[in-house]
Amino acid sequence: MEKKKLKKGVKIFLIVVGVILLLFAGLIGIEVYKDMQIEKKLNKEIQEIQNIMDATEFDEEKFKAKLNNTVADGDYYKVERAYKNYLRDYLAVIYEIKNFYNELDYENILTIDTIKEDGPGFVSSKLYVNNAILELGTLKVKFNNFSDEEKVLSYLDKKVDKYYVNYFKTIIGDVSQSNTEKELSNELEKTNTFLDNVLGILNYLSKYKDYWYISSDKLYFTDEEILNQYNDLLENVNTENIDTESSM
Repeated sequence: MEKKKLKKGVKIFLIVVGVILLLFAGLIGIEVYKDMQIEKKLNKEIQEIQNIMDATEFDEEKFKAKLNNTVADGDYYKVERAYKNYLRDYLAVIYEIKNFYNELDYENILTIDTIKEDGPGFVSSKLYVNNAILELGTLKVKFNNFSDEEKVLSYLDKKVDKYYVNYFKTIIGDVSQSNTEKELSNELEKTNTFLDNVLGILNYLSKYKDYWYISSDKLYFTDEEILNQYNDLLENVNTENIDTESSM
């Protein structure tokens, strides 16, 4: 009798466990299906963003609207926000670079008028160039960070599962600089060199302030060697050459 009760109890226990396992499996199945649907929706969103970026004419308003929109939840939400914050910051840096070049008054840094007004100490000119060099240095670091995988991955919450980290890497793709980005990076370096050379000329004129003067909108040097060194420095600057002569 006790054996039958024991068997019956075990049977009931196994049935209960089986039901629980089935329910648990069902819940897992529901979660997996839900995640698949979220990922599918997020993939669609990412593709639409990519289409905007690849379009012949870039629709900035549509792009920003996409970045402000949210289609996922849970850990997928974290991936989505990381991806969109990355793109938002990238766009912001591109506009910062554009504004930097729009505001850079490189054509007037070494004109005769500037030399007359700001020489021989060139306090304002040196300050302007030094500030431009500092700003450019910051922009170079910001821009190059977008091709640094470690910096890019820092956009994603470190607590998420490895699956979401790999998924984020997949949607970000190859972060190394494209040919266009390499060209822009080279331009930033060229501009840095240009500004360094301009600063070198301003410092040179300040150092040898007793060996030059301006007459009839021409810069004259009283020493041939100093004039030659100045012209050598000027050749490294991609701007309109200042008319210089020796008064010797």
